[in-house]
Amino acid sequence: MKDLDLIKQLGDDLAPRGDEPLAGPPLAAFHDSPRKRPIKTWQAGVLTIAVVGAIAGTAALRPSPHTSGEQAAIPRAATVLDNAAAVSQESTDLRPHGNGYIFTETVSSYPEQVQQPDGSIKIIRGAPVVTQVWLPVEPTKGGKQRQRLEGANAGWEPWIVLAGCPKGQGPTDLDSDLSRCPRGVLPPGFPTEPAAVLARLKDDRPSTARSQPPSAEPITGQDALAFERARSLLMTGTYLQPDQRSAIFKALAKLAGVTAVADVQDGAGRQGIGISAGGSESLVFDSTSFAFLGTTSSAVMRQDITTEAGQIPS
Repeated sequence: MKDLDLIKQLGDDLAPRGDEPLAGPPLAAFHDSPRKRPIKTWQAGVLTIAVVGAIAGTAALRPSPHTSGEQAAIPRAATVLDNAAAVSQESTDLRPHGNGYIFTETVSSYPEQVQQPDGSIKIIRGAPVVTQVWLPVEPTKGGKQRQRLEGANAGWEPWIVLAGCPKGQGPTDLDSDLSRCPRGVLPPGFPTEPAAVLARLKDDRPSTARSQPPSAEPITGQDALAFERARSLLMTGTYLQPDQRSAIFKALAKLAGVTAVADVQDGAGRQGIGISAGGSESLVFDSTSFAFLGTTSSAVMRQDITTEAGQIPS
C-alpha cells in the first residue's frame, strides 16, 4: 500500500491520544514577538524567507457541526509529520543544474499583540511582505534578493546582492551551510535517512540521550536545536529534494514534546495544522493534503529553477 493511501486511512490516529496533549490556539506563542518587524534582508545569521518544496492549496480545519463548539479531533503531531513525509516523497523533483538558480517567492506577515481599549489583547498581523530570492546551485556564485510590501501599487525595494562562498572554503556543517553562504541546494553528502538527519540536526553527532515521552512543555536542549535547524532548512531558500524533505519531517516526528495545534495560519493567512515545539513559531501544514505550507510568519507561494539571478520563471 502506498504512503498516500495511508493518509486516507488515518483511523484512530485522527483522535488525540491520552499521552500527547494537543495545544490550544497558540496565543502565548506570540508573547515575545516584536510589535513591528522591518523588512528583512540576508544577514550572517539567516535569510528571512520561507521555503518549501511541496506547495498545495489551502483547506481550513473547521470543527464538525456535531461538536457543538468543541475542538474537533486533529491528528497527533507524529501523524501529521509522517503524512507530510509521504506527501513530500511523492512530490515533483526539480532538476537543478550547476549554472542555475533556485527562485522562491514568499509572503511574510508577523503576528502582533495589540492591547484593546477594554484592556484585552488582540492578535493581528502586520503588513504582508513579498520576498523573491535567487540562490545559486553552485555556492561560489552570488545570488539576489528583493522585497516589497504586498499590494498592486507597492514598488520593490533596492536589490540585495548575496555574496557566494569563497572558492575552496565551502562550509561543511549545518550552521555554515544555512547562514554563511546562499546555497540553492544542500551538499551532496546530506543524509536522507531520518535517523541520520536527526543526528545531524542535533549538532552533527548521534544523541545518546534516552527518548522521553511527549510533553506539553517546550522542548529544550538538542531536541530544540533540531527543531530550529529543521525550520531553517525548510525556510532559507534552499531547494530540498523530495527524499531530503521527507527525511526531515520523519526526523521531527521522532522528537518528544512537539504538539499539533488546530486552526493556525501561515504568513499568507492560509489555514492549516500547526506543529509546535513551544517556541514563537510553528510549522504549518495543509489540513487536508498535509503539504507543508510554511510557518506562522511566512508562506511559500512558488518555487522554481531559473538560469539567471533576477529572472522570473514563466
